[in-house]
Amino acid sequence: MIEWFVEVASILPTLFAGYCIQFFCGRFSEPKLSRVKGARWAVGIVWVLIRLAGGKLFWQMDSAVLVARLLFDTALLFTFCVCWYEGNLITKVFLTVQFISLHELSFLAGYSFLYLGKSLIDLLAEGMGDSAVSVGSFLTAVNVMSCLSLAVMGTVKCALLFASTRNIEKNCRDREKGRMGREVVFYLLPAIAGILVSVLVRLLLITITDGVPVLLYERYPALYLIIPMIALVLLGASVYSFQIYQDMKALQEEQAEKMVLENQIAQMQSSIVEMEHLYDGIRAVKHDMKNQMAVLQNLIRKRDGGEEDEIRQYFEGMYQSVEQLDSRAHTGNAVSDAVIENKFRYAAKQVKGIRLDASGFMLPDAVAIEAYDMGIILNNGLDNAIEASVRMREKCPEAEAYIIIRSFVAKNMYFIEIENSFDGMALSRGDGGLPLSTKEDKEAHGIGLKNIRKCAVKYGGDMDCIVEGNIFTLSVMVES
Repeated sequence: MIEWFVEVASILPTLFAGYCIQFFCGRFSEPKLSRVKGARWAVGIVWVLIRLAGGKLFWQMDSAVLVARLLFDTALLFTFCVCWYEGNLITKVFLTVQFISLHELSFLAGYSFLYLGKSLIDLLAEGMGDSAVSVGSFLTAVNVMSCLSLAVMGTVKCALLFASTRNIEKNCRDREKGRMGREVVFYLLPAIAGILVSVLVRLLLITITDGVPVLLYERYPALYLIIPMIALVLLGASVYSFQIYQDMKALQEEQAEKMVLENQIAQMQSSIVEMEHLYDGIRAVKHDMKNQMAVLQNLIRKRDGGEEDEIRQYFEGMYQSVEQLDSRAHTGNAVSDAVIENKFRYAAKQVKGIRLDASGFMLPDAVAIEAYDMGIILNNGLDNAIEASVRMREKCPEAEAYIIIRSFVAKNMYFIEIENSFDGMALSRGDGGLPLSTKEDKEAHGIGLKNIRKCAVKYGGDMDCIVEGNIFTLSVMVES
């Protein structure tokens, strides 16, 4: 009976660890065969097979054998992650080292509960020596205590492993699966320390005294308390260092978004002031129109005096003045006009010969989008379009560059589309389906599209990015 229970007690934690590793790895990377049904469970099945194979190959109770089994588990798990999961090598190192560390530390923390069962068995042995306990009762009690100790140890180990993997998995805020950078060093320092502690314990676990193997715990019973405490401290360090770094990243993103929004507000205020000046100029031209017409009449009367050139120059001067006051955008909304005019003027300076067209964009009064939110959509969308056009011209100086803004209503939805030429480079997408920034500082960029999506969702809509050859189209949909 006891042998059967020991076998079950060793298999169940292994099966549960397989369950833990499948959602842990699935949070950070996708299987290469993700379309295959049940692909995410493959890592759990492989982990169970690795543990069972290790138990068969490394069955001797020897320190070197115990260390060899740890290296065996680590090597096979890493090999599977490399072959099975997408993403860079750093991510796969993280998955392997982090899970092995959590698994080992959970075991070391739970192992101390065997000491409680051993202590109770020793008390029963003393009672038997004093004839207080019969042999049959003693053997039964030993079996019960052994089974109970194994059950408690397995339960504690599984609980710690589940809590630690779940905590790390839930606190992950990385936008793109399978892609990690230098921050992995910060994540893995406590994990590597945990693996080294496990290796050290395995090396010192069994010593030979007078030709008899003796457990380190037997020689120094205080280790039943010290080692679990070290394991718990390292578990906490692994979990909370990851959480702290993720919180720091989230704070940096919020600060970056705040800076972007403040900059956009400043741009919108500048555009509005510029538009007000434009309207003031138009009013001034209208006010002076009568006086100018009088001057024209006098010049025309003097036509016979050979002053045709003077009349022509005067007309040209008037035309240029009015041309400067004219706006490219007539959307029906002053803020939209100001933003588009400002961005188009900037685009014309950055990209020579760029074709700019906003004739198909109108903002009807029936569309209840606040001016601030419309400014966010247009500012971010046009900024991205201008940057894409600049990059395209750097690669292909002769290529046609253009930006077109249009809008239309379909059923009860209002659509805004910003179409632009770009270099045709394939854009990888993050977790939210948005194209990732092509800039080196990805932490501070890629925020514009997120802000556009927030505005669209605010009005019951959404946003999409469409790539067709060398044409990129940003489509924003809101309820009209």
